[in-house]
Amino acid sequence: MNDIEKQIEGEEKESKEESHIKLNRNNKRNKTIVYILGGVIILLLIATIIYLVIINRENKNKNSEPSSSDTIKNEVEENYIYYVSCDDNTALLNVRNSTSGDIIDGLSCYKQVTIEEELEKTEACDKWYKINYKKRESNYTGYACGTYIKKSNVTENEINKVKELIDKANDYYENSVIKPYCGKTSTSKDVSFKSDDGTTDVTGEYVKSEYKNIEEIKTYLSTFLDPSLFKNELKLSDINNPKQYDNYYEIDGELYCRNYTGKGWLSNYTGNYDIEIVSNTDNKIVVNIAYEYLTDDSKCDIKDLSKCSNSNFKYEISKINIEDGIIKKMDFHK
Repeated sequence: MNDIEKQIEGEEKESKEESHIKLNRNNKRNKTIVYILGGVIILLLIATIIYLVIINRENKNKNSEPSSSDTIKNEVEENYIYYVSCDDNTALLNVRNSTSGDIIDGLSCYKQVTIEEELEKTEACDKWYKINYKKRESNYTGYACGTYIKKSNVTENEINKVKELIDKANDYYENSVIKPYCGKTSTSKDVSFKSDDGTTDVTGEYVKSEYKNIEEIKTYLSTFLDPSLFKNELKLSDINNPKQYDNYYEIDGELYCRNYTGKGWLSNYTGNYDIEIVSNTDNKIVVNIAYEYLTDDSKCDIKDLSKCSNSNFKYEISKINIEDGIIKKMDFHK
């Protein structure tokens, strides 16, 4: 009887130990799961915090940085230029070594300047500017009365586009005053003919043009100049019946241009000019231009303007009308 009771007690004891072991195992498993879940939750929280921090920084950057439209506006605003205004007075604007100092230079109408500093008024002027500017390839700094300095109503980029047209027109004019326009030239040929009075045999030089025919010249010139402003008649003459001062011949399938003149052409124009955009509306641009010349009595050499003084120069103002990117009216320099 006792043995049976002992056996039963032993079995009950073993059963309790097994249950205890199982319980311990379950507790460990549960703890592991809890730890894992806790770790996952912590990682998710860290990731969420990092994400929120990044989003917050990006929003701050977006708020602190100007929008693209603001950036463009600022860039355009900075791109406007200042220049010498000449409403009814074409005299040079005095440039001084200080607001009350000596005159060291003079600026012509529409000369572009950069303002470095705005200074207080004096008895002589309500507002002074410290300026720098470029004049005949040299840079200068001085002080000028702000009353006569004006802000352009168009950007520097627009002004440069207008200058590109003017430069092309001036180049064409320079190369077509006493000879027909030919563009770039290369080889030459001599053509013989009688003089105008028919008494003398004359030989004239003709140079090969970069253009294949007259129509190519017309097409190029029409990209910036109205046909009414063409200086020479763009017409091909008969090489089999040559006449003195014929402008263009076709020789061996190539275009040749007259390269001799009956007279010389002297101009006091220095090649320098400055402009003012008076208006720019509906694809129509009105321009004032100030051409720079040496005075007739000047002993200054046009090939070395650095040795000239302000008294050696004079300025004449003309007008240019541009429509749809083509010069319709232009008073060319003399």
